[in-house]
Amino acid sequence: MSNNIELVAECWDGVKHFLNPMDRADAADTLVTILVDHNVEPDDIKEAFRGDKDVKQAVKQYLQENSDQEEHDDEDYDDHEEDDDY
Repeated sequence: MSNNIELVAECWDGVKHFLNPMDRADAADTLVTILVDHNVEPDDIKEAFRGDKDVKQAVKQYLQENSDQEEHDDEDYDDHEEDDDY
């Protein structure tokens, strides 16, 4: 895990208290998306934010959505293979 993710975790810890509790889950979702888009592994995010329930839930949701998308992509690929048989 890099120092950058630790810095982000420290910043999150410092600013999340200024967010309305109802908005923290959405903010955590955005944070996780940004980190993953910058090639931070979900396991590294979980480790860096291990004490934060909002970020842990956001990672869990990201992994579920990503898994669902991969399954959907696999189904699309299988459909195209069947079309080639005709």
